Amino acid sequence: MATVPSVWNAPEWTAPEETREELVPLEWRGLRYTCRVITSDRPPVTEPLLLLGGALQDMYAWPRLERRLSAHMPLVFVDLPGVGTADDLPAEQGFDALAEAALRVTDRLGFDRINLLGASYGAPIAYRAALSRPARVARLVLAGATHRMNPRLVSDCEEVWSARAALADDIDGSLSDSGSQEIAGRAVATLLNTALRDQVSQAATVARMLHRQFARITPAEARRHAVCHRRLLASDPLPAETVDAVRALVFTGEHDDVSTPDENRAVAAAIADSTFLLVRDADHMVHLEREAEYADLVLRFLTDLPLDGLPYTTAPERLGARR
Repeated sequence: MATVPSVWNAPEWTAPEETREELVPLEWRGLRYTCRVITSDRPPVTEPLLLLGGALQDMYAWPRLERRLSAHMPLVFVDLPGVGTADDLPAEQGFDALAEAALRVTDRLGFDRINLLGASYGAPIAYRAALSRPARVARLVLAGATHRMNPRLVSDCEEVWSARAALADDIDGSLSDSGSQEIAGRAVATLLNTALRDQVSQAATVARMLHRQFARITPAEARRHAVCHRRLLASDPLPAETVDAVRALVFTGEHDDVSTPDENRAVAAAIADSTFLLVRDADHMVHLEREAEYADLVLRFLTDLPLDGLPYTTAPERLGARR
């Protein structure tokens, strides 16, 4: 079963009395896309946070983190080309193109500097954005990052979504219940550490949540997901160049077998001023399995609070050239 960590009580959290949502249309190289800007009635305590999520996450996919962080800073969620409501990104375009599109968001909103969080598929986008325009990035957070994805794992993901796109029972693209359940089960198995599920907090709950989500995915969405995973196979997600001028936090769940702890540690080592740690009792889906801890960790880093002695993480490791 999951280990029992030292007692940790989430800080008292109160929602702001008022939050405002603005949808901002964007265009880059002829592709249309949109970002959501969330602000509150409270003064911000740090720079705005631009969040770049995974291949299966659109700009509405982070409600828990949104609720916990919106009182502290403006939040920006974006459907980059190829995701959600955005236009399709040509298959030959890679992560450098997506980084350009992400930085276009900050230009459009007029932000001088931002905090940048890249999770999973969003990590190579965020890394490249910080690499190309470090003066614009106050702090960089990478969750579930790796220089090179496991080809077999990515191929399995691509096959799952290609199969979903192809297995339509009728003209509207719907699947039989058994077909949708099978596809969803295969998709869940690629993201969760099923071998160590008894050591992962809320493993069964998160598996059911993802299963319901994946069972509803349409053929059009599945085709997009397949393209995203082909992009991961086409080249190494992270470039060889090191980030020298941005302070960074790199972390994942201690049982992550999608981007392993050692792979995340290697990413942190390529950033001159970086901290690396692991969240206990979690895998690649740490933002769902330990959502309060995830938010607390991100907020601490973005507001320059110490990360030492947190009962829900391993001891921070200071990596990179500046130690």
